[in-house]
Amino acid sequence: MKIVSLFVFVSLVAFANSASAVAEVAKWRPRTVNWPDDGLLKIGDWGFDRPGYPKGLYIHGVTVPEGEPITNPLIYDNDVFDDVFDDELVFVMASLRRVELVGLIVTPVLTDGWGFSKPEWKQTAFDVRRLAELSGIDMKLIPEVTVGTEAESEKAGIDKDSAGARLYVRLIQDQFKKNPLKPLIVSIGGQGATLASAYKLDPTIADRCIVYYTDIRVYNGHYRWASELIASKFRVVSWGDDNWWITKKGQNEWRVLPRPEHAEGNDNSSVSGEWKAYTEMRKPLLDHMVQQFQTRHEYCQGEKKADAYGDGTFLHAWVPGLFGDAALIQVRGSEVLHITQFSAENEDQVKAFATSIMLNSDAYESTRGLVGQ
Repeated sequence: MKIVSLFVFVSLVAFANSASAVAEVAKWRPRTVNWPDDGLLKIGDWGFDRPGYPKGLYIHGVTVPEGEPITNPLIYDNDVFDDVFDDELVFVMASLRRVELVGLIVTPVLTDGWGFSKPEWKQTAFDVRRLAELSGIDMKLIPEVTVGTEAESEKAGIDKDSAGARLYVRLIQDQFKKNPLKPLIVSIGGQGATLASAYKLDPTIADRCIVYYTDIRVYNGHYRWASELIASKFRVVSWGDDNWWITKKGQNEWRVLPRPEHAEGNDNSSVSGEWKAYTEMRKPLLDHMVQQFQTRHEYCQGEKKADAYGDGTFLHAWVPGLFGDAALIQVRGSEVLHITQFSAENEDQVKAFATSIMLNSDAYESTRGLVGQ
């Protein structure tokens, strides 16, 4: 009887500990103004201009002292890969060993109002990865594309298991075992269905990553089940609609993306203005970018001259001065760390960083997969 009682007691303790871990919600703490002299901070501590670190938004566990490399691994998760240039940017950063890209996920869903299932979006991820290979990107550093949530409707997508959801769990837990003080970075540029489903598989992942989420407040938060779950359970850095798709009157007024000579895409050749530096590289990945400048409606039609790495919130880790201010606000029913200021100065910082990355010839030196090889 004593052995049985001991077994029951141990089991109950284990269950209680497990339940406690499952119930824990990842939270941001109040903005840090007076940085502690002993440096005893925790994941969830944030603020601006921590002494000894680069000026700008500081997030404990992510931001590093000046000159040190960011070692947090990154999962890049997007819905469609041909409407922004963040995938090209992260591929080149990975090839330069500026980021450890461990997961590449496509989540091809939107919302019932626009038709939930978008299977054709999967091909955009495979296509751009192939362009990276043809450009000489070191593909040993670029993971294979993993497909996340696929379903016929919002209801059918709830708790939907997928290869992408299982990948989230494995990679977040692997990094936690390696270094619990360096949480994995999740970058979401579409609907959050895959990460939300991963939480249902293993709720403990919520406290073991930092989620940079583009426009969870409006467009990318339309799938309410997923966006509300992520906002309530994870630590989210929210890059919102108020600073999203930074429109200019003409492409020749761009501050973030390379500027051509004329306002309209179809009035510019592929070697117009700053585009020339990209096409002269003779890399399919960069040629594809310029073609998008010329043809995609987000960049060259009407008043939507969108000047941004639109889903590039994750860039904050590499450019701490990227954001002018942030605040804890209610988004999708829960508190997230929302970016409240992005100025012309911030745009210039992104431009300088991205240009130095994209035009670095060292990124394209791999001989495997080059055109003509």
